[in-house]
Amino acid sequence: MIKVGMIGCGNLGRTHAKCIAELEGIKLSGCFDVYKPSAEKLMEEFGADYATDDPDQLFNDPSIDVVYVCTMHDTHAEYCIRAMESGKHVLVEKPLAMTVEECVAVGETVKRTGKTLFTAFKMRYYEMLWKAKELIPNPIMVTMQMMDSRWGDGIWPNDPVKGGGNVISQGCHSTDIMRFMAGGDPVEVYAAGGNYYQPSGVVDNLVAVYRFDNGAAGCLVQGDSDCPPLTSKFFMQMFAEGKSITISDRLTTLTYTEAGKEPQVYKGTESGFMEENRAFLKCLQENAKATIDHVDGLYATLMILQAIASLASGKPELIQAVVEESISERINQG
Repeated sequence: MIKVGMIGCGNLGRTHAKCIAELEGIKLSGCFDVYKPSAEKLMEEFGADYATDDPDQLFNDPSIDVVYVCTMHDTHAEYCIRAMESGKHVLVEKPLAMTVEECVAVGETVKRTGKTLFTAFKMRYYEMLWKAKELIPNPIMVTMQMMDSRWGDGIWPNDPVKGGGNVISQGCHSTDIMRFMAGGDPVEVYAAGGNYYQPSGVVDNLVAVYRFDNGAAGCLVQGDSDCPPLTSKFFMQMFAEGKSITISDRLTTLTYTEAGKEPQVYKGTESGFMEENRAFLKCLQENAKATIDHVDGLYATLMILQAIASLASGKPELIQAVVEESISERINQG
């Protein structure tokens, strides 16, 4: 039985606890939250062994095999590193971290400790994304749009330190699945946008164009000015010669067109949480490489950070070279 320590017992912690409860071979054991009543509530609801407001109790517990990190974004790197250094495997909610340096430090800890780290990008498991890859495995263009209703000034994901705002907080979902669908790594990005109305000064709306190393081109539209009713919050298109795919209704309805043929419509569900938990458990049971690892997390974060850097510089910013340089520098330093 794999025993889990939950770090962060809010909505995401509860969602993962529910998934854990439905899987065989894994059990919620310890619950940590800086607000102890939240940890106690999760413990009682899912039959965990204890609740605490001291993270060291989880890290020092030899019976805990795995730690789930479901906290505010600016704490992800610290908790991931501490968990792995204490001998635990890790599932961390997106984003992996808020800066390139933190992402690289997490990756270095993965290599040094030999522990499995799984970055929780649940949208990778949406049924219609996999159907799209089956229908157009090698697209020449991928467009991804994630436009939300305006985020409130006081919510923590919109805090420039704790969450980074919509473009950073949710944009990493968009960049991860764009890279996944394009089937290559992004070489560079050019972006336009900025801070239009959020009083905290975060970048609240952005359009970015990516060039991938396999020749594919990508376009991202990310922000919180409004949620469009026709396309829905999540909207993607893919193109190849004589073929196109449109995925709407929060990426659950796929329309496929091919020259000379009638359009085909496929329906899926907005899944992901259970699938990523099941995939993580399988990696642990089979001692296999994480299917979404720290490098995936680094790319997703850097694709957004370099787009924001392009806003300031007014020119394209490199991505792939920065990833390769960051990883090699860390290895040489080690």
